[in-house]
Amino acid sequence: MLPPHMQSDEELGTRVTLYAGDAYARMNKRDRLDALYWHACLCYADGEGMGNQSLRNRFGMGDDQKSSLAMSRLIREACAMGLVKVEDADAGMRNQRYLPGWSIRGRHPSA
Repeated sequence: MLPPHMQSDEELGTRVTLYAGDAYARMNKRDRLDALYWHACLCYADGEGMGNQSLRNRFGMGDDQKSSLAMSRLIREACAMGLVKVEDADAGMRNQRYLPGWSIRGRHPSA
């Protein structure tokens, strides 16, 4: 699913464009990272952390190793860019959850 596109203009205000879903393979890296970020924000708003499995579900991908590795690489890149951060550094890789980079706490305030 493509992320929303936001455009601000001092005179016209802010315009948000929502797109219909698109296949992961047709998305460029920036679109994938944006979609990951917004997915992490939605998970955070729901009181959850984003994980590899939830991200694969968001992109409509299967449970195969190739999909899992692709999501792991994308998550690593998003962490390096500060888009998301690890919720609990002591959790094993399989159970690792991620929060938006701007979140103040390690865990959602309602948790």
